[in-house]
Amino acid sequence: MVDSGTTAEANRSTAGPRIPEFVDWIVGTLIALMGGAFAVGGSVLAFLVDRDALEAGVESGEITVVVVDRDLTEAETLEVAEAVMSWTGWGLLVTGIALLLFAVGYVAARRRAHGRTPDGESAGSFRSAAVLGAVTTGVLSFLPFSPVIGGGVAGYLEHSASGRTASVGALSGFLSIVPVILVLVFVTVGLYAGFATIGYSGVGVVVVAAMLFAFLFTTAFVTGLGALGGFAGGRLADR
Repeated sequence: MVDSGTTAEANRSTAGPRIPEFVDWIVGTLIALMGGAFAVGGSVLAFLVDRDALEAGVESGEITVVVVDRDLTEAETLEVAEAVMSWTGWGLLVTGIALLLFAVGYVAARRRAHGRTPDGESAGSFRSAAVLGAVTTGVLSFLPFSPVIGGGVAGYLEHSASGRTASVGALSGFLSIVPVILVLVFVTVGLYAGFATIGYSGVGVVVVAAMLFAFLFTTAFVTGLGALGGFAGGRLADR
């Protein structure tokens, strides 16, 4: 006699939504386009924006840096701006390259998954559902609470596979914010380096602490929204 629990689990693992393979190509392309945009922007900041251009911006007042007790001089502002610009450029470039590599790896992994999956069964996985939810969040980032939507997509897809809808929604929310956090880490390093160069190491430490708090809060907030969306997506799949 076949155990009913085993049968239910088997059905759960194969009866999920069947996402066509071309969807994986679309997801990979969107990630690659984002990576390309980051890499181009980073290259411009890191290699094409020189000190003379920054100096002109400082002299015209377009670039200013203010600390609590006083305005910085033009020379000090230039040092801080140069450090921030350089580190931001490298952050964008590194993040862009990482996204491009991830896009290639994702498409290759999904092709292998589709090739190993028997006809009529779902080739979805926990990680692919999370990635699809994260990309949905990124595409709809102009909408308020877009992580809820992305998490809902991930939760809906994962419901039939493992039932871990809140977990996959949380992972989708986290993945959606990783590129931004990575770039901001470089920006933070640039700010600290700039302030340290002009003798404001204390201000740099305060900036790093404030940015760290912002990172933790934003990550928790977006991850929580994703988990909420994942739970809602799972309930929708139940219906």
